[in-house]
Amino acid sequence: MNNIIHLKYGTEDIAALVTHIPHRSHSMYKVIFEGGYENIFFTDVETGRWLEEDMGFTTLAKEVGQQIKKLSPVLFHVPKILIWHKQYADEKLVVFGFYKFIKGSHKMYEIYNSSKKYMCTLADMNNEDWQIMGTSTEMLHKSDLIFIQRIVKILPFYYTNV
Repeated sequence: MNNIIHLKYGTEDIAALVTHIPHRSHSMYKVIFEGGYENIFFTDVETGRWLEEDMGFTTLAKEVGQQIKKLSPVLFHVPKILIWHKQYADEKLVVFGFYKFIKGSHKMYEIYNSSKKYMCTLADMNNEDWQIMGTSTEMLHKSDLIFIQRIVKILPFYYTNV
C-alpha cells in the first residue's frame, strides 16, 4: 500500500511516496522523495530507531520514521539484544550481529549485517550441518556465501551448551 508523507528536512518541506515492504524483522519502507532520491528505511531491531539503508542513523531516517508512525500508529518495537562479533580474518573485517533462540532441538541464529539489517536465520542441525532460512532464494544468490561460512564457523564458540 502506498502513502504520501510530508516532512520538513532542513528548511524544506518535502513530499515522499512511502511503500511498505513486508519484512520478518524490521518495519521497512521504500521511500521515494519528490526530488527523485529514494532509499529503504527500516527500524533497528535493538533500539527501534530508524535507519536509512547504507547510510545508518540519519536525520532523514528519524524524520521519515516519525512520519511513518503517524500513518501506522500500531507500530511497536520489541527489542532484541544482539551479540556483535568483530574480528579480522584473512585481512578482512568480519562484523555481524546475532540473536540466538531455541526452536525444538535446534539452535537458531538470526544474523544481522554490520548495517544492522537482517540477513538470514541459520539453524544448527546438531550434526555439523547448518540450514539457511528466512531469506528469499534471490537474496541467497546475492549473499556472500563465504561470509556465511565464516559465521557458521564462529557461532559455536559463543555457546558450548544450550
